[in-house]
Amino acid sequence: MWEQQFRRSKLVGFAVLLLAVVGGCSHYGNHDISKSANATIQGCTDPAITGTATLKEFESEEGIKKLYVQMEVKGLKDGKHAVHIHEVASCQPCGAAKGHHDPGPFGKSTPDAPDFNHPFHMGDLVNITVVNGVGKLHAVTTRVALSDGRLSVFDEDGSAFIIHTNEDLYCDQDSELNPGCAGGARDACGIIEPVTSM
Repeated sequence: MWEQQFRRSKLVGFAVLLLAVVGGCSHYGNHDISKSANATIQGCTDPAITGTATLKEFESEEGIKKLYVQMEVKGLKDGKHAVHIHEVASCQPCGAAKGHHDPGPFGKSTPDAPDFNHPFHMGDLVNITVVNGVGKLHAVTTRVALSDGRLSVFDEDGSAFIIHTNEDLYCDQDSELNPGCAGGARDACGIIEPVTSM
């Protein structure tokens, strides 16, 4: 019973996070960008998968740092695909990106290990939706940053985007009803690189 209540509270919390991510997009245009980064997306095994991602950090009126993530990818199968920021800036092979970026106490470095912190890793983002071979994602998060600090994607080994074969079901462990909670195999990868101001 306690386990069911715990899982229910985690799912409710993640639903609130998703609302915050979607709702935050409308406030992006009113703020100055403090830092930027880019990523070139490439297929893990399929060279037809290509794309780009931009990340822009800004500060809200309340002084909270937010990160706007915009991504466009071509060549993925139509439907929803999980998108996560992973903990190492390496795509050769895609498994070298290791596990989800999660500098908190529950972070793991084993990509496929049972991880009860999913879908609450700092690097867990919303799914990208692909229509007619083109996927677009727009999201705002406060759980990762470009600035120095514990949440930064630019730690000692950097970070990378991973796009998965299936959608993220936002569950905390696989089951017959929820196979592949975090999206399954890796379809594409992109190393996040800072944009230096001129």
